[in-house]
Amino acid sequence: MKILIVDDENVSRKILLKKMELIGECTAVDDSLYALELFNNAVKTKKPFNLVTLDVSMPKMDGRKLLSTIRKTERKMKTPREDRVKIIMVTSRMNVSTIKECIKLGCNGYISKPVNKYQLLENLSRMGLAQPPEIQKDDKKTHSRIVAKIIKRFYKGQIKLPVLPKIVEEAKLLLEGQEPSIEDLAKIIQKDILITSKLIAIANSPLYRGVDNAVNLNAGLLRLGMEASQGLISTIVTKDLFKSDNKVLNGLLEKLWMHSFACGCLGKRIAQQLGMPNAESVFLMGIVHDIGKMLLIKAIVDMNPEETFEDGEMLVAIHEIHTTFGAAVLKKMRFSKEFIHVAEFHHWNDFSKDDAKELLIIHLSDYLANKIGFGFFDAYQNYDKPGSDFKKNLENLNFLKQLNLETGKIMEIADEIKILVKDSAHAF
Repeated sequence: MKILIVDDENVSRKILLKKMELIGECTAVDDSLYALELFNNAVKTKKPFNLVTLDVSMPKMDGRKLLSTIRKTERKMKTPREDRVKIIMVTSRMNVSTIKECIKLGCNGYISKPVNKYQLLENLSRMGLAQPPEIQKDDKKTHSRIVAKIIKRFYKGQIKLPVLPKIVEEAKLLLEGQEPSIEDLAKIIQKDILITSKLIAIANSPLYRGVDNAVNLNAGLLRLGMEASQGLISTIVTKDLFKSDNKVLNGLLEKLWMHSFACGCLGKRIAQQLGMPNAESVFLMGIVHDIGKMLLIKAIVDMNPEETFEDGEMLVAIHEIHTTFGAAVLKKMRFSKEFIHVAEFHHWNDFSKDDAKELLIIHLSDYLANKIGFGFFDAYQNYDKPGSDFKKNLENLNFLKQLNLETGKIMEIADEIKILVKDSAHAF
């Protein structure tokens, strides 16, 4: 059996390839346009693919468009229904509207990430395709099934989401009103002693430090500015989510927090370099871009207290689903669409000219954070060629041209932020 796997996300593609290799001869690609070329060539040479898996969400041409194009080609060639390629859609966001649309376009089945053997067996059985013994083994206790169970519970409303304190909404409403003042903002913040003390500490950290120490809240807010203060309130509240009474879990969450904080600092500095007016918003985007990963880790330990994450397989399963899960979480927490978009797509390997600069900046910041020692799970191994140095690896990032950034400048920023993160993280 010939199988074509199309998924732009590196880790997801490798996981699916490993499972599909038990079924047949696989070709895995990360580009939908190239996949279409391979499909057409296979048909012309009379060596067609028997099965195609398509990721729903991809740049250039998404999975639904590719599905539609393949079916149109088959109708044009008057291919009998029984001879048409079997197509399985792969999606992280398993909602009814997406499923209905794909069925209408002509898919034969659908599976949700993280993909497990049970889903594959179900689809292969429905389509009458072969099922080798290796894939029929029970996988009720596998990491992917545990994560899948959590995702199912989330969409059923059975996972409790964090609720931002009232102070966050009050500060937001104040800044959206007419002529907000530092004094009015101080009155709101003073209701929370912890946030007050943290903001003063942050104002005196290397991240915002001035000539003199800010000795009270008003002085700190004057230094930070209204917009930065609002974002920092959300950051302080978010930092509390990266804590646990479980010592093993707390260490893992602390590592993830340092990665997120580094992403925020890198994102802010790059936005400033580009002269963008919303650098403080980009900072907060970096802080929350992996919120899905953090909540999944906590939910897994709640369900499986014995989980230690030592073998790394669970982290792979979490990585595969955390982007769309994080986007769904931010949507329920009423973040703006810009934040949701960053959470969902920051691991794409390719970007178009229409993609927002903020998305590209967080993608770059996530990569840089791994390179300067604040990594959590390195999803950018395909960027790093064996034996090449940091500068060479940066030069392989084609989207730097879209941001109009020079490699040398990015390296300077990375070195600057490496020190800044170590000196400022304690303030939060």
